[in-house]
Amino acid sequence: MIFRRYWWAFLAAGCGWVNVAAAQSTPAATGGAASPGTGASSSFGSALPNAAGTGSSPDSTTGESSAFGASRPGTGTGTVPGTKKPPAETASPDGTGAASAFGGGQTGEKPPEAAEPTFTIPGAYGRPSQSFTPGEGRLARPRFRYTASVSFGYDDNVFQTPTNSPGIPTQVVQVLDTPPTPDQVVQGIGPNGEATVVVVPGRPATTRKVVIPGIPGQPRVGSFLNHPSASFDVQFASRKTLFTFDLNAGANMYWDRPGKDVDYTGSMALLYLHRLTKRLQFTANVVAAYQTQPNLSLINTSTQQGGSYLNVTSSMNLNYRFTPRFSGSATLNYNILRYQEELQQSSDYNETVLGTELRYLFSPRYTLLAQLRYSRINYVTTDGRDADTIFLLLGGEVTLSRRFTGSLLFGGTLRTFNNSGNRATSPYLEMTLSYQLARATLIRFNGRFGFEAPPDEQSDLISLRSGLTLVHSFSPRLQANVGLDYVRQTTTTQGVDTSSVTNTIQLSLGMAYNLTRQWTLSANYNYIAQRSTISTSDYYRNQTFIAAAYEF
Repeated sequence: MIFRRYWWAFLAAGCGWVNVAAAQSTPAATGGAASPGTGASSSFGSALPNAAGTGSSPDSTTGESSAFGASRPGTGTGTVPGTKKPPAETASPDGTGAASAFGGGQTGEKPPEAAEPTFTIPGAYGRPSQSFTPGEGRLARPRFRYTASVSFGYDDNVFQTPTNSPGIPTQVVQVLDTPPTPDQVVQGIGPNGEATVVVVPGRPATTRKVVIPGIPGQPRVGSFLNHPSASFDVQFASRKTLFTFDLNAGANMYWDRPGKDVDYTGSMALLYLHRLTKRLQFTANVVAAYQTQPNLSLINTSTQQGGSYLNVTSSMNLNYRFTPRFSGSATLNYNILRYQEELQQSSDYNETVLGTELRYLFSPRYTLLAQLRYSRINYVTTDGRDADTIFLLLGGEVTLSRRFTGSLLFGGTLRTFNNSGNRATSPYLEMTLSYQLARATLIRFNGRFGFEAPPDEQSDLISLRSGLTLVHSFSPRLQANVGLDYVRQTTTTQGVDTSSVTNTIQLSLGMAYNLTRQWTLSANYNYIAQRSTISTSDYYRNQTFIAAAYEF
């Protein structure tokens, strides 16, 4: 629910919910962990949708969700290897060659009236913006696509069991059979009438040893599994409007997992962009994912498995170009997290974020940024962690060449808990880099450092999240991708000198081969491991899949 007192800001800013479809313009799965059904771009300008079943992003065409409305248009990197056309630079409105917040630039090869309309989707939360050009990448696909896929794989730790799972050791205890009795003094009268004293000896206690068998720690359980899935996507673009829609549904069917042997997964992503005028652009975005396993690319989910959960981020963005060099944007997003298991439902929340950004094109290579955000988070079952957070950030974007782009935002955050009034401050940083190493090789990096939701209002949680992606096309039919995500979380409690540190790493490897225009084969491997100062939470997990997909 969006609070009434925020509506004035909504009307004045004319903006709404924000989340970036981080890979929507690229046909390859470029982030997160590999999952069954993950495909790669083909010579036909298409890709297999992600099954969203093994900790990867909701869909290979939707990217990761964002928790903040950071709008940073202009850092798009063109198409990825294997797409129909090579990336082209986007000219700025003043003809300097720098990217515009609206795209639609022209190279020197075409007159302005013949240039393809390039759409730029604002970036957010350490993710670069995305560029769409008709005939390239996703927009080279048919308008409507239907895909069915089936995966077969093995998971060696289906319950994400800790490596040092605590158990109860065997114990030997002494059981009292009869209590001890003390010596007793009995007084009496003898035969001659004299007083007598008789001491009756006591008895010691009797005991016996009883052995209580121990309970071993939770064992690791591995299982083969199948993952059937079905996907549908739409893509449409005109001179002023861009629309994409993705829908995916699937199930993880375990062969040997005790208890529940089927986990259902699904995802939905909708993107709408419309140029209201030559200066004004509106963008709306909704991404929803129902998953069962951790996804390190999402900032608002746990690194530990907590059962199935629903993650929804919805956004709108309004961007206005005041002059050829100066532009501004306003954002409002609404995010939801819901866990299915009762034990994790204390982390269910609703979040509303207002944000505004000013951009100045300093030169064709450099753009200066200033950003202000306000976040309010409300927990559904408990209100002790409800908090307001203010972000004040400065930074810039750099375009050294059409192969190398990057962005950096840094500043500070101030968080105030609503109930206690406790306040905490933290430095904050977002960073993205994109480098086209060769026409067939693309490297991307994103990072973020700052506050995340703490376990209670007496604690602070500082998190460092980073992701590295490499996509390489060996041929028009064969493509490979590598993803590496790292999360470091430090939790400190007020009045306590010690802090707990948790390090989590996720590695994904994938390869896809297009047999025909309809058939694609893929193989994927995913590894995730966690190390913590609390050793009982350490775990590791390996998943391997092969998949076949058919596009209708």
